[in-house]
Amino acid sequence: MEVLTRSATAQWPAELVRVLRARREQVGEVIALGFEKIDRWRDLARTQADDRGVYLATHFNVFADYLIEYFDRDDATFKHLFVGEATKSLYDPALDEDAAKELARAVFTEQRAGLRALLAETLSPDSWSALEAHLADMQRTLTADTSKTQRVLLVGDCIFQDIVPFIVAELLEAGIRFQPDYVTSKSPAALRDQLRAASGRKFDLVFFSPFSYEFSPAYAQLAEWRRAMMSESAVREVVEATWKDTRETIDLLADLFDCPIHVHNSAAVVREESVAKRIVKLKATAKIRSAARAQVNERLVAHLLARNSESFQHLFLFDESRMVREVGELDAGAFFYKTALQHPATLGRILAHGYVDVVFVNAWLLKKKVVVCDLDNTLWDGVIGEGAVEHFHDRQTTLQALKAKGVVLAINSKNDPANVHWRGGTLGDDDFVSAAISWGPKVQGMKHIQATLNLKMKDYVFVDDREDERELMQMTYPEILCVDATSPDTWRRFALWATLLEENLEMDRTLMYKQREERKAFIKEDVTSDEERAALFASLELKLTISRAKPDDLKRFAELINRTNQFNLEGSRTSFKEVTEWHESPDHLLLVGQTSDRFGDMGTTCVAAVHCVGSEMRLLPFVLSCRVFGYGIEHGVMDHLRHVARERGAERIVGRYVATPQNAPCKSFLADNGFVEDGDRWSLTTASGASTTPAWLEVSVK
Repeated sequence: MEVLTRSATAQWPAELVRVLRARREQVGEVIALGFEKIDRWRDLARTQADDRGVYLATHFNVFADYLIEYFDRDDATFKHLFVGEATKSLYDPALDEDAAKELARAVFTEQRAGLRALLAETLSPDSWSALEAHLADMQRTLTADTSKTQRVLLVGDCIFQDIVPFIVAELLEAGIRFQPDYVTSKSPAALRDQLRAASGRKFDLVFFSPFSYEFSPAYAQLAEWRRAMMSESAVREVVEATWKDTRETIDLLADLFDCPIHVHNSAAVVREESVAKRIVKLKATAKIRSAARAQVNERLVAHLLARNSESFQHLFLFDESRMVREVGELDAGAFFYKTALQHPATLGRILAHGYVDVVFVNAWLLKKKVVVCDLDNTLWDGVIGEGAVEHFHDRQTTLQALKAKGVVLAINSKNDPANVHWRGGTLGDDDFVSAAISWGPKVQGMKHIQATLNLKMKDYVFVDDREDERELMQMTYPEILCVDATSPDTWRRFALWATLLEENLEMDRTLMYKQREERKAFIKEDVTSDEERAALFASLELKLTISRAKPDDLKRFAELINRTNQFNLEGSRTSFKEVTEWHESPDHLLLVGQTSDRFGDMGTTCVAAVHCVGSEMRLLPFVLSCRVFGYGIEHGVMDHLRHVARERGAERIVGRYVATPQNAPCKSFLADNGFVEDGDRWSLTTASGASTTPAWLEVSVK
């Protein structure tokens, strides 16, 4: 149903606002009855039955107020706040996505029916239609089908009540369901206990806001005008106390969670309803807030860098201070609405843009491997076949940053290949691993690129300025993410993507794909006999270097296990924490296999972890990269494990093959290496059996 606008019907907003104001408490009652289909609200209503008015005023009249403000001001802010408040009220971490949507649908259906009974006969048909359409639109938002779900842990205080309302609808429109969980204790000891309890659940992201609002009572004093005359030493004492607790919480988060952790720095925003009072407070406390902000922000940046260097890059700065500077402190501290329980401020809307970008990149981009770009009006302004073009250097620089972090670039353009050149551009031909440039359909060009790179369609991002090309690509290949080249969101998120990718890449992936094409051209497809195959592989000059995993290898070790499906003996998954514990244990051994040939380095292609107990060596994860299938790398690693087992006095190696929908390629691996099936596991006597390493493979141990 189409929502009527103020310009289309000039009378209904005034009437609708007047009736909603007159029936405010009754509207709150209807909203409450809908939410009381949920156990926790029904239980709370029973305990507060004698104070029903207070209960409604505290929790549900806010929904009536957001409806009133939306129609009175014609401001979508209050639609977002309504959706956000509804999301919080519907929150139940025990429900899966389907159950959560069904619950939201049931609650909204009851609320809409109740509001119809309450208001439909009082309002004009146009006014009721406008309200009903608005409610239906919010229900569609909250029950929309999504492709991605992001489970996010929010650590801090009520800053998240300001942020979440502004991100839910936008993320749903991007195909992402945002599922928050909260850790909010202001007691550092209790907070850390809550984090340890939460570590048993899987999260895609963590946000920690240590300095916002009153999360740190000591730090919050700096926004009080009565503290304006604090001495420099007193400010330093506040900073020291605040930073000590903050540092310990960051360290715990880094130890407990492998997912990206985004930590707010300090903007030291002053909130106040009155503009005049806000100005006075800002001026009075400017000196002490500025000093404290500079000190904690400097320490935060240094500590995040240090912790990342000790483990791997998963702690990131969420630059609240910069975002506030761009808008201004005065505006950031303004309230949209204020009660004892709900008090969303402008700061929430400011920070929400950053949250949406982070969640979008984490959900849609971080695991992508290839960006496929159109050319005309995408990487340059104009049509290159019609004359001079002006390069979009900022866009090309962003793509260059992605390439430096291991994202592969390709071209898919309707053009005459003879006309395409990069004179004056930031990028050049060598930056792309594949190019489909012709007058044919771009969906055919994408198929050509996919065949060349041999990656799944879900690994690609397609960037084009034309909506019709993006829609056709999306219809043909639904797994591809298609983004608008003309939208600033695209390039801002691409830049964030580059920032969030790991710094220390093992190898140049663009070079790797080019070497792979050379390797494919070298290997003859008509080789049939074992002798011909052995001679061909020998001429590849294949080399396997086996070494014990070093601390710098552990991130890649865990990643290869978690990203490998086809040759993964047990379908294993792990965590950086678990891999680190194995590495530090004298009873565990972690091996890394690196492969190279005449065309170049293929990087880490095989990892194995074993647990040695008494006379037995137990295989833990054993995985092999698909890019070295058929070369015998896995046999070289297994032979070395047999040698190590004998050195350690182990009489047998045991392992399991656990079938998954993807790991059939390693089904016969244990049997091929002399293992004998023994119940639900396989066993190999270390003193028996011949080497299975192929003659063409040169193996060295470091």
